[in-house]
Amino acid sequence: MQDFQRFGDDFFAKYFKFNPSEAIAYGVGGHEAEWDDYSDGRYAEEQAFYRDSLVALSKFSPKKLTQDEKIDKELMRGMCIVKVAEFVRGDYRIERPDLYLPFNAIYYLTKYPNSDPAGFILQRLEGVSYFMMQGIEEFHIREAHPPRLWVKMAISELGEGIGFLDSLAEMPCVKEGIKDEERFLRAVEQAKSAVRYFRHFLEHRVLAQARDSYAVGEEHFNLLLRHEHFLPMDAWQLLALGAQLFMETKKELLALTEKISQGKSIDEAARMIQEYHPSVPELIPAYQNAVQRARNFVQAKGLITFPPKEKIEVEETPVFMRNQIPFAAYLNPPPNDPNQIGYYYVTPPKDDDELREHNWRGLENTSAHEAYPGHHLQFALANFYPAAHTLARLTNSSSVMFEGWALYCEQMMHDEGFLGSPEHEFIMLKDRLWRTMRIIIDVKTQCGQMSYDEAADFMVRELTFPRSQAEADLNWYSQAPATPMGYALGWHIISALRKREEERLGNQFSLRKFHDKFLQAGSIAPPLIIKRHFRK
Repeated sequence: MQDFQRFGDDFFAKYFKFNPSEAIAYGVGGHEAEWDDYSDGRYAEEQAFYRDSLVALSKFSPKKLTQDEKIDKELMRGMCIVKVAEFVRGDYRIERPDLYLPFNAIYYLTKYPNSDPAGFILQRLEGVSYFMMQGIEEFHIREAHPPRLWVKMAISELGEGIGFLDSLAEMPCVKEGIKDEERFLRAVEQAKSAVRYFRHFLEHRVLAQARDSYAVGEEHFNLLLRHEHFLPMDAWQLLALGAQLFMETKKELLALTEKISQGKSIDEAARMIQEYHPSVPELIPAYQNAVQRARNFVQAKGLITFPPKEKIEVEETPVFMRNQIPFAAYLNPPPNDPNQIGYYYVTPPKDDDELREHNWRGLENTSAHEAYPGHHLQFALANFYPAAHTLARLTNSSSVMFEGWALYCEQMMHDEGFLGSPEHEFIMLKDRLWRTMRIIIDVKTQCGQMSYDEAADFMVRELTFPRSQAEADLNWYSQAPATPMGYALGWHIISALRKREEERLGNQFSLRKFHDKFLQAGSIAPPLIIKRHFRK
């Protein structure tokens, strides 16, 4: 329907006016040199935009929309409902110190396609002082009591980000485009001064007045489940399911532990497997090799149809991101990248305990999750299917889909023989136990039933994680309510859907066709995918 398409175009033109630093990640040009504006006028304009858009969306009759447009409308409506509720909850400008950190917006320009990386980075660098001054003004003028954890996280990232700014001029994509080196280096120094000033301000003015809690509360958590993930359950139903999955997984893990190391505990069995690992200099090559072998296996077995072009680069996690990425992560390509290059980040271990987490069996399992057929292949395919990469879908991805898919891939690759040893299965089940714990921790911490320290103790006790890894994990959970639960819940939903399709189709069931069908809708909530492509 042309009217709906026009509405969508106008909606996202305004959306990226409010969020210009995000635009490049979605393949939208024209905002590469801009910073987000948190002025009172823009804040009021943004609030009215979501409220008015919600009214406008209600006027589109489903009868006049295509099946895919109906999905996009639901996603945009869900986004607006959540945004309106967040404005009602409070002024986000004085909740999140990280809003005023410049590193991601600059970093994206070094990774995503754009016409002048060096030029756009220079313009952003020259605007850093003004951009960060907005944060100082907001926290100074208003009665700000942000969560203490978030202030500490911002302080840590600000300290680590100095090195990132220093490295900019030597990055190949930047170095070759610098027209005035003196001006560029001066802009870097000015940005570093602004970063140091903001860090000092947070340490000496904001931290003292920060509050303890970061929980969003039961009501808002339920809103996210309903309108971001389209789930037919509330927080306590989700918690009950999480507890059930945790107990079932732990039972499987205990049985396997007895089988592979009789009389040993889970911790002792894990330590035996973890003793075999690459050295620190061998780490990136080891991951690169595991990625290539996983890719070859998926192609040889015909498990999924590949897009025409895609590539993955394995790199060390950028320093300023490491306080929230204790182990590994993935950065997906935007739809306008002709080569569909994704980035698989591996965080260098700080000590022997962390190095053991990068054991041979573990890194192979992680590579199936992050690369093939997990995140990288899924996101590259989402950018290939036309209906899957509308802006409505790109900006409303659900962790229940993309994280659920990656966790499902670990099990599927084990079943198909790639992660076929008992030690692989042990690591897979231990990692799944971690993801089932995320449901419990996500619900309980965000609904005020569990403290940060209690959650860290839970992870250290049950998973034998180094406490630093548990805390880094909890740091990102804290700012992403109803996201950590998506891993195990998504795995559960996808596995149940596959079982249903196997029973329905019998001998006609094709694993490749099932995967292709599930992936063609993009990274949106599985209930919407099922409604669109798996009707009974």
